[in-house]
Amino acid sequence: MKIGVLIILIICFVGCKDKKELPPGILKAEKMQEVFWDVIMAEAYTTQFIKKDSSRDTQLENAKLQQQIFAIHKISKQEFYDSYSYYNSHVDLMRTLLDSITARGEKEKERTLYSKPLIPVRKPVSLMPPPTEEPLKLVIIPMPIPTIEQDQKVVPVQNSTPIKYPRPTFNAKSKNRPTPVP
Repeated sequence: MKIGVLIILIICFVGCKDKKELPPGILKAEKMQEVFWDVIMAEAYTTQFIKKDSSRDTQLENAKLQQQIFAIHKISKQEFYDSYSYYNSHVDLMRTLLDSITARGEKEKERTLYSKPLIPVRKPVSLMPPPTEEPLKLVIIPMPIPTIEQDQKVVPVQNSTPIKYPRPTFNAKSKNRPTPVP
């Protein structure tokens, strides 16, 4: 009987163990989220910008960016990939990690799209004067339009001979003239 109670107590202690406790060498969820976010952003950068440059190798550039990320977060490449495989094998932990990264992405998107611009926008400048409350005054601008006085008469040009244009003539040997059908 004592052995049965001892086995039940051991099972209870093992079963009640904190499941959020990670094995040694695995990054905590908050740290993994930060590093994973930066890795995703580096991947997006290489896909969108560096891939268009044919003189640069995208895989090499992505590896360089990842090394910089690991140096910033003071972890090794092996620690990150071990942690990634651990989170990937535990679906519930990976789901919460990806949900938090997705929420962060939505916040970043909202912040960049709907926030006030960092550069102050100047008011548009109009070349028109601002409207006034006074009625508009009619301004007459003199135009150089020739006018005819009432005393003047319009006289037609005195040309007595009309212009005659020559009529086209066709001779029988001309190639332009159609030949009659018999």
